[in-house]
Amino acid sequence: MKMGRFFVIIVCISFIGSTYAAEHVVKGVVTKWRPMITFAEPGDTVRFIGMIGHNTVVIPGMIPENAVGWDSKYGEENFTVTVTEEGAYIFKCTPHITTGMVGAIVVGNAQPPQNLSLIEGSLAKVTIGKRMVARTIKKMKSAVLARSVN
Repeated sequence: MKMGRFFVIIVCISFIGSTYAAEHVVKGVVTKWRPMITFAEPGDTVRFIGMIGHNTVVIPGMIPENAVGWDSKYGEENFTVTVTEEGAYIFKCTPHITTGMVGAIVVGNAQPPQNLSLIEGSLAKVTIGKRMVARTIKKMKSAVLARSVN
């Protein structure tokens, strides 16, 4: 009887461990995202807070190939996305992109992110806030490199 309970507990724990997904929080602070770069794993969620006067939307062409993008409403506190595909997701706050409110979520451990060339190619299509998007991509690449060293 005790062995049966032990077996059930072990099986339950193994399922819990394999389905665990982390939650990451990105906060809108004045006209910046904190943190600017977030590292996640497939299946993790990212919750956006501090959204009064802000939205979050992915930049076209700057998410993994099979990923689903997002576009929150302005002021949508606790807006949550689940990142399912490995690669980098570059996002912005539409009214504050020119002041640097651009961020990145890097999903998985590929170095560089598998869609980096797609992101860099899509930069030419950015018309508003291009310099800030380029800055975020550069900081993301540095953060990925620093992470690989540690």
